[in-house]
Amino acid sequence: MKAIKELGQHFLTDPAIASAIAELGEISAGDRVWEVGPGPGILSAELIRRGAKLEAFELDKRMADILKSRFGDAIDLTLIDILRLNWKEQISHGLFPLKIIANIPYQITSPLLYMIQEHNEDFNLVVLMVQKEVAQRLSASPGSKDFGPLTIKLGLAYCIHTEFMVGREFFDPVPKVDSAVIVMRRRTDTPVIKDRAFFSKLLTSAFAHRRKTLRNNLLAVFGKNGTEELENRSGINFGRRAETLSEKEFIHLADLATDL
Repeated sequence: MKAIKELGQHFLTDPAIASAIAELGEISAGDRVWEVGPGPGILSAELIRRGAKLEAFELDKRMADILKSRFGDAIDLTLIDILRLNWKEQISHGLFPLKIIANIPYQITSPLLYMIQEHNEDFNLVVLMVQKEVAQRLSASPGSKDFGPLTIKLGLAYCIHTEFMVGREFFDPVPKVDSAVIVMRRRTDTPVIKDRAFFSKLLTSAFAHRRKTLRNNLLAVFGKNGTEELENRSGINFGRRAETLSEKEFIHLADLATDL
């Protein structure tokens, strides 16, 4: 079946890679698993074979007959854009917690990750095939050019590791980038933050202009006097760039700033 370019389709062709991805899901019989963008079902087959109670979300209507023909009632297929799904309602339809295991359409990577972050309490394990560059961002450490708001926000909920790389030659059609499989496992030491909405706002402001210092980026939020006060109270040098600050330092800043 020909891929639809507008949907960002690149079908995985190697069953061994699909098997390796499914194995990372640590599936026990009856585990509730979401798969985003199953396509013709190369990964679905491995998830079902391991006993997953599979809920699949596919935008391409052409796949419905293929998937139902292959898996019958073993797959609960919904034809929908995952970004338009009512996640809260769908989550409530079954047991908790859930897992997401998927080779996702790369054009929805960022919004999908933000949705996972928003509902992180419901997903204890996430295994995703993503672009290599995205994997580098998600597993980046402070000081790296890849370290940013998404790294920090997802890192508050998950320990994220890149498990293995996948070359572009294992897809049809062949994409322009290589891929990587990441595992996101729920943290047991979730940080306590006074105001998560404000923490998110602080991150956005701190990284607004990556080449500018923390001081210059935060002026728009706190003004000159407020920025100086926050720097003095925090003990953090605002001549640094945001990408050099650790999770702990950002939490410290946000908690202090809520009292200004």
